[in-house]
Amino acid sequence: MRNLFLVAGAVTPSPRWRDAFADGGYFTWDVAVSARIKTDIVWLSAVAPGWKELLGKALQHFADTPVVVVSNIPEEREAMSAMVAGARGYCHAWSSPEQFREVAQVVSRGGYWIGPALMSKLIGVVNKNLPRVDELPGELSERETEVAHEVVSGRSNKEIARVLGITERTVKAHLGAIFTKLGVRDRLQLALRLTGNKEK
Repeated sequence: MRNLFLVAGAVTPSPRWRDAFADGGYFTWDVAVSARIKTDIVWLSAVAPGWKELLGKALQHFADTPVVVVSNIPEEREAMSAMVAGARGYCHAWSSPEQFREVAQVVSRGGYWIGPALMSKLIGVVNKNLPRVDELPGELSERETEVAHEVVSGRSNKEIARVLGITERTVKAHLGAIFTKLGVRDRLQLALRLTGNKEK
């Protein structure tokens, strides 16, 4: 998977991003465009001057390529601004390499990433404002059904693990199976599916 970080001003990717994507490249907008660089995911920083304009240009130039915005101090308003503008992901600029790779995996599969805290908050809003579907498709196991309901309640993987008395790794495994069985790509789509909203 090819990753491109758009450099603007003095803003470059963190060492953790570079560790996550050893073969990733980082270039200024002019170089990326003139060299016709191909990429699977575009990354840019909310600290960069004019980042919203850069986001718009990236979405237009790299059509059908997910764009992820990273922030040194992630906050809800900035995240929502980035997502409304068309970003597919928003995360901390100093995430761990593993976290960066997880973000890349989610957005490359068509999902959205906005971080556990904000995702839980958003799912909580969805759960509060849409009717809940109590009967889930029969192909889910009993444990998968429990995990799915906890996700819709807005709980993080760590909280679900604690509530159900299982490990976070097991929660992730169940979520992977749930996503596959229900044909959804991320937690938000799962929440929409389980609150009676059939849009995907």
